[in-house]
Amino acid sequence: MGDRAKGSSSERTRKPHTRGSSITSAAPLALYATVMGGLAVGVGALAALLVPAGEARAVVWLALTVLIAGAAGLWWGLTPVSDRLRVLHRALASAQPRRSPHH
Repeated sequence: MGDRAKGSSSERTRKPHTRGSSITSAAPLALYATVMGGLAVGVGALAALLVPAGEARAVVWLALTVLIAGAAGLWWGLTPVSDRLRVLHRALASAQPRRSPHH
């Protein structure tokens, strides 16, 4: 019973969470959510422009925005961290301009 009160060895050696570390670990999620949210709203708006009139535009916009944002959220939540980082790193590398090698 005395061992229970002390906690596990991993709990004793673990560093406490600091505000800076939690902000740093949340930064990729915040960036991803911002980009995908903007993309979802933009694609929904473009698709709504193709609908002839009225209330149908709002329904199309809402449906596509929710569908894209939901898919992005599911991808983030269900994909292992290592795969997510590899995909995001590949996307960032392709977005950066290529530098010419120095000879």
